[in-house]
Amino acid sequence: MTELLTRAEASNYKETSRHADVLAFVDELCRRTKLARRVDFGTSGEGQPMVALVVSDRGCFTPEAARKQKKLVVMVEANIHAGEVEGKEAVLALARDLTLTKLGAKLLDKLCLVLIPNFNPDGNDRISPNNRKLDLKNLEGQVNPEGGVGTRYTGEGWNLNRDNMKQEAPETRCLAKLHQTWWPHVFIDCHTTDGSIHAFDLTYDTSHSNEPLFSELRAFNRVMLDRVAREVQKRHDFASFWYGNYKEEGNPRSGWHTYPALPRFGSHYRGLLGRVDVLLETYSYIDFPRRCEVMRAWLLELFRDAAKNADSYRAITAAEEERIIGRGETLDVQSLVGINYGVATRNEKGALVFEYPAYVQPGDTARILAFDEASITERRYPGKRRKAYDMPHHRTFVPTQAVSTPVAYLVPAELASRLEGHGIRFERLDAPRRFTVDSYRVARREETFSPDVAANVPLPGQAEVPLSQKPKPVRFETVLTVAPERTTREFPGGMLYVPTAQRAGTLAVYLLEPHSDDGFCRWQFLDGHITVGELYPVHRVVAATAAPKKAE
Repeated sequence: MTELLTRAEASNYKETSRHADVLAFVDELCRRTKLARRVDFGTSGEGQPMVALVVSDRGCFTPEAARKQKKLVVMVEANIHAGEVEGKEAVLALARDLTLTKLGAKLLDKLCLVLIPNFNPDGNDRISPNNRKLDLKNLEGQVNPEGGVGTRYTGEGWNLNRDNMKQEAPETRCLAKLHQTWWPHVFIDCHTTDGSIHAFDLTYDTSHSNEPLFSELRAFNRVMLDRVAREVQKRHDFASFWYGNYKEEGNPRSGWHTYPALPRFGSHYRGLLGRVDVLLETYSYIDFPRRCEVMRAWLLELFRDAAKNADSYRAITAAEEERIIGRGETLDVQSLVGINYGVATRNEKGALVFEYPAYVQPGDTARILAFDEASITERRYPGKRRKAYDMPHHRTFVPTQAVSTPVAYLVPAELASRLEGHGIRFERLDAPRRFTVDSYRVARREETFSPDVAANVPLPGQAEVPLSQKPKPVRFETVLTVAPERTTREFPGGMLYVPTAQRAGTLAVYLLEPHSDDGFCRWQFLDGHITVGELYPVHRVVAATAAPKKAE
């Protein structure tokens, strides 16, 4: 029987897999082994099948079977940005090795792996050698395979890693339903990053949103990731550290700064659901084969850690789910959900813009492996001489707006499908009903530009516009200034009653508050209901009422 190879392997890493290659590889692997099964979970914006590969033993290919067999569910998403193809190639190759060799013998008894090798099939097939072309002057791009890679955005122009809250892309909606069905204990998101000059092969991260609220889970994530990084170094000889860039570009002593804690990013979104989440970012400036190798090493060691410590993973996620539900059952005005982390500023034209600074906890220091300062300043990779720097680690976020969790929200019926998209339960009021609520009066309404959320799509074969060239704005956000007020009044039948005592309760708070930096209001889904001087159309239920038993 011929050896089963990915397109990258077969071409000696001169090319990356097209979506047709991914589908053919998945189908052939499923034909060769009883340890893998293809699961189609939707259709892309341009009509291509969205495919997951479930890998496990004992016929464990459904969420029900995984629960019955008490297996830890690990979901892996690759190629969300289709110019960052290393996860796609590593997931396929590792799935083969776990099932056709003895590599997975001790892992698949403990784990059910749900692997999504190509989450962005339409962007993937827009191959061009000029996509993500290396440009060290602007610290962007990568060392590409000769045949080129796909685009950051989908065929419809969406950045899928900014779409988790608004769910405008069909791919996002498909993944959300798959995630809600499987409810994985662990989610791993595979990327490739450019940015500051350093000497790591891969940087990693996890959710930073609402760290005080999810303190036990965040601490578990940090300890686990540092533990896996040590295993990757010991077993595979790859250097890794927490994701970041220099706080002042070119100054390796200025600090190490992570990315914004907005839940439009998948890692922060899933963090609000109380699940273990891992962000992997292999380094653009190392060569393509090495990027695939370090991604494979990290995935393998994460699987090994999950199998070895499965009980701990199960316990921490179960406890977090209980705490989320408990916040909706027992009201605590001192337990606050951070819903906005933005610091508002004005640009030279007076337009509203936001920064999302991360702060340094006392004693939190990053030791960054890099190069001599001249190499960093001149943006040369690799640099002339290796050097390590100790600097402040900016990875703590402080909300500028925070609220307590109400017993429920009263919501316009038009939001029903959007709530369902996030797996949030609700009931329609079948008749008018009185509630004591905290409402918000709208004092001011403005608009701001959404950076790197959507783009105009190039024709197939043409290159996308690099971010350094500041592509034309495509998507905007509504920003409200509001003042709270309490009333007791009657609400009409047909409105939606959304209890917060559910596993997505904290997410519901973030989505429904008017001053949230990533909610339904911010994404302009309620613009038709908003008038300055009037009440915001979503209300916080504060009076004790009989909670609905039926959920739609």
